[in-house]
Amino acid sequence: MSVKEYKGEFTLTATHDEPKPAACTYTYEEWKAEIFKLYPGSESRDRYTRNNLETLIADFLSKGTLLQASFSQYHHEFQKIVKWLVDNGKMERSSEKEKFQHGIPSSLWVRIAWHLEILYPLHHPDNPYKVEEMFNAGDWYLKGNTTAMASVLPTGRQGGILPAPLPQSATVPVNAKTTNTSGADSG
Repeated sequence: MSVKEYKGEFTLTATHDEPKPAACTYTYEEWKAEIFKLYPGSESRDRYTRNNLETLIADFLSKGTLLQASFSQYHHEFQKIVKWLVDNGKMERSSEKEKFQHGIPSSLWVRIAWHLEILYPLHHPDNPYKVEEMFNAGDWYLKGNTTAMASVLPTGRQGGILPAPLPQSATVPVNAKTTNTSGADSG
């Protein structure tokens, strides 16, 4: 038998009335609030805390390696948390600069500060640099020195590893005659 033949034999008949959709008695915002109640901590007021920021700073300091990608990730996460904290009145914008600087290991901060002093010679040392200025200087340094900061002590201090200069090797001109000092006859 084909499908067409079965179609006629098995027709469904409703024995009771189909349920009709109930009239909506609440708004979308009310529904959304009810859903948030099912997942504690999902409310926007609890998204980040100052402790999240302190943990991010401590984690970056103890990471042990400083590469451009990890520095960029630190900056991205820092900006995300700080923006939320400031927008929700849990942190003052003025402390953002110091917090970002505290998360940078001292070995990298020295190089960032040197670069910033060159870029902004009239900047007063008591005034902190903007976060974007510090990030751009660190990004610039790490972009050109990916191996220079590859080994950093967990405390944030550099472990004395700097890129060693290439040794100056004595070059021998192509047309130079060499003398045989071994005493053996070469030819």
